[in-house]
Amino acid sequence: MLKRRGRGLAVMTAVAGGWLVAGCSAHASIGRTAAIPKNNVANEVATTLAQQLHQPVPKVVCPGDLQATVGTVMYCSLTAQGSTTVYPVKVQVASVSGKQVHFHIEVSETPGHFTAPS
Repeated sequence: MLKRRGRGLAVMTAVAGGWLVAGCSAHASIGRTAAIPKNNVANEVATTLAQQLHQPVPKVVCPGDLQATVGTVMYCSLTAQGSTTVYPVKVQVASVSGKQVHFHIEVSETPGHFTAPS
């Protein structure tokens, strides 16, 4: 179950389409398992970005549940309303405090697939 709590904001930069984010943070609560369900992650990412960038809520799709382990990285996709262009979104668990999971969100400025650093 997802429970929203306050949101933190790191450095943000708006670019073409308004979706490049140098960094922002979101929080979610985990239930009995040590993972946040993929739909909850997608919803939290979409609403956080929309609220912080004052944009309509985008479509965000994540491939699986986000493990509540510091450092865990998952790559989701973002499509702005009225667009067919897909931007990769990196979601990384920054901290876990009890059942509260804090994660960092980074939207790529380049459409396509997110390329992990080598």
